[in-house]
Amino acid sequence: MKNKVIKNLLLSFILLGLSNVNASDEKMLEPVSFSVVKPFIAEKKPMMIEFGATSCRSCIIMGRLLYKVKQKHPKSNIFFINIYEDKDAAKEYKIRMIPTQVYLDDNGKEVDRHIGKLSEEELYENLKKMNIIVDEK
Repeated sequence: MKNKVIKNLLLSFILLGLSNVNASDEKMLEPVSFSVVKPFIAEKKPMMIEFGATSCRSCIIMGRLLYKVKQKHPKSNIFFINIYEDKDAAKEYKIRMIPTQVYLDDNGKEVDRHIGKLSEEELYENLKKMNIIVDEK
C-alpha cells in the first residue's frame, strides 16, 4: 500500500511538471535552419545560437526565455536550431548535450559556449558581455 501511494505521488509530480511545460501559453523562439543563420554570420555581427529540441524540457524553458529577449531586442542575432531537424549544424558545432548556447564573435568564430539552462539574469549577462544585445533607441 505504501509503495503504491509513493508511486502515485511520483507520477503526479511528473505529470504536473510536464503539464506546466506543455500547457503554457508562453511562446518559444521558433527554430530556424542553419541555412537561415549563415547569412547573419556573413554580416560580421556577434550572435548566439541555441541548439536544442522542441521536445526537451530545458530547451523549451530556454526557448521561452529567448523569445522574451528577442521581443525586447528584435535586432539582436539570437537563433534557435532544432538539432533533430538540422543534424548537420549540430555535427558542425559538435553538440553533445542540449540545450547548448554557442556564442560567435563578429568574425563568426566561436568565443564561448554554455551547456544547460540559464537564468534570465545569466542569459542577459552573457548576451551583453558578448555584445549580442542591441538596445533599440
